[in-house]
Amino acid sequence: MKTALVLSGGGARGAYQAGVLAGLVECGLMGRGELPFPILVGNSAGAINAAALAAHAETVQDGIAELTAVWGNLRPQRVFRTDPLTLLKNALRWMRDLSLGGLLGHVGSRSLLDTEPLGRLLARIPLERIPGHVLSGRLRALAVGATNYQTGNGVLFLEGQPDLPLWERPRHRVERTSMGVHHLLASSSIPLFFPPVAIEGRYFGDGCVRNSNPLSPAIQLGADRVLAIGVRQPYPQPEFSQQLQAPSVAQVVGILLDAVMLDALETDTEHSERINRQVAVSGGNREPFRQVDVLCLNPSQSLSALAAGLMNRLPPVVRYLLRGLGGDESSAELASYLLFDAAFTDRLLELGRRDVRSQQDKIGAFLA
Repeated sequence: MKTALVLSGGGARGAYQAGVLAGLVECGLMGRGELPFPILVGNSAGAINAAALAAHAETVQDGIAELTAVWGNLRPQRVFRTDPLTLLKNALRWMRDLSLGGLLGHVGSRSLLDTEPLGRLLARIPLERIPGHVLSGRLRALAVGATNYQTGNGVLFLEGQPDLPLWERPRHRVERTSMGVHHLLASSSIPLFFPPVAIEGRYFGDGCVRNSNPLSPAIQLGADRVLAIGVRQPYPQPEFSQQLQAPSVAQVVGILLDAVMLDALETDTEHSERINRQVAVSGGNREPFRQVDVLCLNPSQSLSALAAGLMNRLPPVVRYLLRGLGGDESSAELASYLLFDAAFTDRLLELGRRDVRSQQDKIGAFLA
């Protein structure tokens, strides 16, 4: 039975996934030897976490220990340039393009932040080990999603066994590759905030933008079970209030990022459960569908609520820009993607561990 691990995106929220993985090891639900997930699928920050696991497939605890160390000691300047001059130049460039772009006939802004430091950080992942793990059979597939900004189509970069299927469907295709830092940078390039990444003459951005079926690649690659780790607490239905205020720009952008980057995993999990019920009713014979067990783990607390109390940890210029979009309270959702700071990521690591402990029996039964 092949078990796949699917990791969704979410910027700084990716620390929660590392916490869950650490919790699986600490609770004895995942061995300390070879990687128990031969199929790894990641998008955005999840692509980085998946690649780190793939690179340490022979000793999974080493990969998880390195992940938790990086996330637990993170600083904004290790992800994007935080010097006031660079941030101010980027902000002024955006203001110029928004106000005079129509008159000048061109724009020069590509992102609000310069992620050159992130490339150096990702270079620490020993991606050169992955072909050896594929050859030994420890790893069947590492799949990383990205979005082609020129065509608007999704691309799944795939490294793995030579018998892996390749497929193409409307607005999405699979490409074999040798995984590099540029693939991880492309997959984790948050729209508007991080710059597009050039790969073979094409420009790519965050893999979640076109990732409407995040479980599908794992199933197509032969998974019989899928463990998915999300980065958003399922929201309770809010009570209606007569005193609603018009949303700020920050709230609108935060909701858009949520819809683009996080909603698909919940929707696809529900879809898989419906198909499993139909297959069970038909006695297991319902071509082309088959039974694929799915367990989706999500945070037990709101990550934006955790971010709300740590807005002062953002670089001053970034915080100033977010305040201009709507103030600290309404910017919390947006800030939770950009709070690459140990004060925030440490809390997410501990929340991930705690959530595994609280569901230890359920997770153990699924992985047994």
